[in-house]
Amino acid sequence: MRSPHYLVVSCGSSHIAAVHLSMNTSGRCELINYWRKELDQSLSEPLLWLKAASQSFGDVRSRFKGDMPVGYALPGSLVLTKYLKIPQVPVKKREKVVAFEARQNIPYPIADVAWDDNLIDEDDLDFETVIAASKSELVESLSLYGKQSKMDPDVIEPTFVGLINAFKFNEPETSGCSLLLSIGAKSTDIVFLDGSKFYSRNVSLGGNTVTQEIRGALDLPFDDAENIKRAVVAGDPLPTGEHVAFKEAQDSFLNKLNVEISRTLAIYKNHGYDEDPVRCYITGGGTLLPNLLGGLEDRLGISVGHFDPLKEVRVSTSCSHEKLEMDKAFLAEAIGIAIGRFLPDSTQINLLPRSILWQRKFKRQQPYYLFAGLVACAAIALPLVNTKIAAQRYEEEIRNLDSKVIPLRELNTLINNRIADIEKLRSVIGEASMIAESRSNWIQFLNDIQSRLDDVEDVWIDRIEVARPVTLASNTSNRFNSERNRANAAESSKVRLHLEGRLLDVSNPLSTVSQESNRRVSALLDSFAASEFVEGLENESFDNNVPGILKFNFTLVVDSARPL
Repeated sequence: MRSPHYLVVSCGSSHIAAVHLSMNTSGRCELINYWRKELDQSLSEPLLWLKAASQSFGDVRSRFKGDMPVGYALPGSLVLTKYLKIPQVPVKKREKVVAFEARQNIPYPIADVAWDDNLIDEDDLDFETVIAASKSELVESLSLYGKQSKMDPDVIEPTFVGLINAFKFNEPETSGCSLLLSIGAKSTDIVFLDGSKFYSRNVSLGGNTVTQEIRGALDLPFDDAENIKRAVVAGDPLPTGEHVAFKEAQDSFLNKLNVEISRTLAIYKNHGYDEDPVRCYITGGGTLLPNLLGGLEDRLGISVGHFDPLKEVRVSTSCSHEKLEMDKAFLAEAIGIAIGRFLPDSTQINLLPRSILWQRKFKRQQPYYLFAGLVACAAIALPLVNTKIAAQRYEEEIRNLDSKVIPLRELNTLINNRIADIEKLRSVIGEASMIAESRSNWIQFLNDIQSRLDDVEDVWIDRIEVARPVTLASNTSNRFNSERNRANAAESSKVRLHLEGRLLDVSNPLSTVSQESNRRVSALLDSFAASEFVEGLENESFDNNVPGILKFNFTLVVDSARPL
């Protein structure tokens, strides 16, 4: 049974946050505790940033006691997403089709990435899915750091997944298309969400964009420009020049963000969605910038509000409500990932490396393998023990029968005669079984032929003729020809089926058969050749004299392992 508690560690580019959530059987979610810490923003290389973030994992482990599963949130800037519409296929084939599309659309060798997919929507014609991928070395390093801190990852999910799940849980009654913006330090997750359908995109715009604009306007080091931005956020007074530089930097950031939102909306509509967003919710550390709501409302033309990830979440008394009010903008994704592990219909994308998933699956199945091994040993040992006991009993009986061997000879002769009769009956039964198997093979073979005709469509078989093998007399006394005679005999012993049929060219009913029909009939012959009943094809011929119809005939060599 899954634990009712869940811990999520959200690794942002400028902060690390952890939340401990629990959910009771009635679906009531509670925030037990949380923790947040700022990180050094000077590290832009992902592995160095991750190494620095992992230094805080020990603090997280010491703060959150107890044995519970741990999930990790990966920034959207480190995750590649592809939204695809794929022609509808049977569910059992969908996994292979999505894997093929992943290899085609991920611009890295598939062995170098960890990827997963999530079904968004489907109809009779096609289905839409999102494929997310991240570098294997990154997620493997994250898994290693978590394991070393005794927080072995249960899942590694992109931040936009947590944002979607948090919104669905806290705003269940919302209808129409909503725009969600998670503004971080280095990037922003843009998510369009309408019921179960969604589209996300990560853009390289965030709080640091404002800092860079201030830095360029005032010719200051990055840290000094960052201090100016933080002073504005804190409400501290600033010289007029610095305040003007901040205002211009923020306006430039909002203009760029508006362009990216419009671009994302255009892509969203290209996927077949017609609804424009009717509202916007913002979250993330970048939303602490002053006058951000008004600036976005002016540019988007819709209502903009702060997203509350705790609207439907009960907060434990151990949490400081005053501090939580300031920090909750940094917790939305982590809360959403934890909620997603509790709800079966939530959006889930697990970027945990496949090698680790396989290892865990094998570990879970180890008891079954052990039990199966014990059963196999018992199955071998018990007959041996029984055989030994029986042998001892028979030896004793033999010693007792030695004195009675003479009067029992007649009985022994009678038994031998009965055994001979039994062997004859077995031979008859064996022949009857072969006949029954041959009949069964005919039924399976005809069903197989029919299914292959159905796959090609507009094709039928007019005639099937069985050519049974003919036994040829050969002179085996000639030692030079004996090998050749044996080969000829083996070839002539095979059953052959002569098939004649026609293929209808629906697209060209009044003209000669098209190349498409030639391709279809070739595909049909290749399909027959791949049948488990067929060893090969011979004597293929075609006749396209009748407009719109391609006649064909060929010979199937029946596989001797599946006799007809």
